[in-house]
Amino acid sequence: MNYTEEQIIEKAKQVMEDLREEYYSDNCIRRVFFEEEKILLSGENKEKLQAVWSVGINSFFDNVDFLHISDETGEPLYYQNFNTFVFNIDKIPEGKYFKVNEE
Repeated sequence: MNYTEEQIIEKAKQVMEDLREEYYSDNCIRRVFFEEEKILLSGENKEKLQAVWSVGINSFFDNVDFLHISDETGEPLYYQNFNTFVFNIDKIPEGKYFKVNEE
């Protein structure tokens, strides 16, 4: 592992604050877990194995969304909501994260 759970939680807080703005609070993070070999569902490395941190995010009606963060770069890979819609995440030069597309 290149990152600690605490570092990933801090990154998740930053990303979620950018993506959800007023609908996000720090207590939205439900759990964090590390997967050494996860098959990616989206992005440039789609269908490849990669070390990934998955962060469970509380959603509407007790559902859970997942923010997937690369253990290699510490940057978000994609966001998967409880309906299995997947959104890629990108960052503007000023550092704010945003959803790119649905797959």
